[in-house]
Amino acid sequence: MIPPMFGCLKHLVMAGSLVLALSACVGSPDSNDRFAQCSSLIDRVDQRIADKQVGDAEAAPVDGFPFLRVNRFLASFRDDVEESAAFEEWVRRLRALDREGRAVELRNLGAADIIPTLDECAELLLARGFKDADFKSRLLTAVRPPHHYNDWVRAAGLYPLTHVGVALGFDRWKADNLPAFDIDPLGWNGSETRYTLPVSSDLRLHDVAAFIDLSAQNSFSIPDISGSVLMRLVEAYAPVFAVQETTDADEIGRPYLSGEGAAPHTDPKDPVVYVRLSHTRMDGEVLPQLVYTVWFPERPTEGAFDILGGALDGLVWRVTLDRQGRPLIYDSFHSCGCYHLFFPTALIKRVPVAEDDDLREEPLTPMPAPQLRPGERTVLHIASGSHYLRGLSTTATWADATTLRVIDEHAAPAFGLRSLATGGQKRRSLFSPDGIVAGTERTERFILWPMGISSPGAMRQWGTHATAFVGTRHADDPYLFDEAFKR
Repeated sequence: MIPPMFGCLKHLVMAGSLVLALSACVGSPDSNDRFAQCSSLIDRVDQRIADKQVGDAEAAPVDGFPFLRVNRFLASFRDDVEESAAFEEWVRRLRALDREGRAVELRNLGAADIIPTLDECAELLLARGFKDADFKSRLLTAVRPPHHYNDWVRAAGLYPLTHVGVALGFDRWKADNLPAFDIDPLGWNGSETRYTLPVSSDLRLHDVAAFIDLSAQNSFSIPDISGSVLMRLVEAYAPVFAVQETTDADEIGRPYLSGEGAAPHTDPKDPVVYVRLSHTRMDGEVLPQLVYTVWFPERPTEGAFDILGGALDGLVWRVTLDRQGRPLIYDSFHSCGCYHLFFPTALIKRVPVAEDDDLREEPLTPMPAPQLRPGERTVLHIASGSHYLRGLSTTATWADATTLRVIDEHAAPAFGLRSLATGGQKRRSLFSPDGIVAGTERTERFILWPMGISSPGAMRQWGTHATAFVGTRHADDPYLFDEAFKR
């Protein structure tokens, strides 16, 4: 005889009726061991998610703890959880990452109705975990930050030899493109289309400092800024995107999927900026970061031998604030993880690092960030076609700019681009389970694969950006600035 729980699971696998199966399983009054049932239930659902290829890569699963996920930021606190209250709060943050990831996956699986059921099961397993004597030691051993370089691929690609040619190519790219930052941006004004966010209310610096302080009343002093407060900060520190528009490929738009298996497109009639809060650790402090991402329909190919062109192109701009609300450093990269540039303000300076003297990619600082006066915004001057950032300036007027609609990347039901409606009741992520946007592959991948990065040049999801071909660097490394920049 099949026990009630496993009869439910058999129905889940064979018939695919997730809503009915899961509701019946968890609520079964004949259940002898709800813990074992929930564990099996989550395992089966995870297998279904894998089979249907709807996994979400923003945070990584924790091996042996299917109700938790981790990112690089939270992994960095493993040595800061000696006290029981800090440990419990840390685990709750890992649980929150899993809760959001599962919400995305289950929506894309067509099973949003079972999200509360799975969450109940996960909480049940977590509650039992807290009672286990070895739970803490096992979890601290299991939690490892995600790594988006494949050392086996590097070995197979003879990385110690092949990286030399890639480093020389990077030097040529710097020589060809970084001199643009020495050009007076005023000369580009007539050829650029401007986009920015409206400002709904004025914010003073002491208001921002108060928001940061009040939101950081927790064991790790992490500024947990969200909701309307986050939106006010996003508006206050938003840049002006000044794009040299020569073709339709230079119009900012909203990415969308037209159907199952369809390649991504953008809607230029709906110019959108996707925003999120992230964090970095510097000088013993946790600092808030405001991240802005815009998307273009493509990077057009320039001739038969162009290895960089392809569908969809994204540009990321990040503002790191100090605890007083002052911009400390800006950085930018494309959604492929390429072209990572740093722009320190007067509050911080670039210092020598080992990468300056070897072949590894050093943190590039083409220019210092321009000083902002009250009422001014930073202007990002973006080239046509390549969408390279080619200069920074400031402006106090942007009334002629196209207004960007703001989308919070953590807001349901779409969670940015992680659960897009594709017609009918179906939803799908822009990103594959490995975090890559299918259909955006670049020819450069056939040359750069020995660097150990999956599909070099393809667009990818937050949390999966490796930003150096030679050496290693992740865009969301919590200590990204700590070595190369000093206050």
